[in-house]
Amino acid sequence: MILAFLAIIAVLELARALPLVPAFQELAACSQHAMRLLARRGVSEWGKERALRILSGRMFMHSVRAGGLLVATASPLLGLLALNALLPEVDAFRTDWTSKLALMPLTLGYAALRWQVRRVRAR
Repeated sequence: MILAFLAIIAVLELARALPLVPAFQELAACSQHAMRLLARRGVSEWGKERALRILSGRMFMHSVRAGGLLVATASPLLGLLALNALLPEVDAFRTDWTSKLALMPLTLGYAALRWQVRRVRAR
């Protein structure tokens, strides 16, 4: 259970350190730009098609970046699951409900404490 707790703590710290939310915001902004472009009147269809081709490339790059950051954020849990699959005797990620019930307040408390510390430092 301690390995699961440490993996969740690592996920929380990575989520705070990596620009995960801004990456998804950039993707959403690019998508909104494409929707505004489609709604424009007075622009030729050829121009819209060309601009949409360029925007689709940008959206692809933003989605690859956001997906990569998401995988990087979840990598401690993915590593723990891989460790549990390779070495079942380690039992790193318990599946019984009592350990999950005990783990939940610990991780939520840590997340709340880290959020509060960041909020106090911002003042």
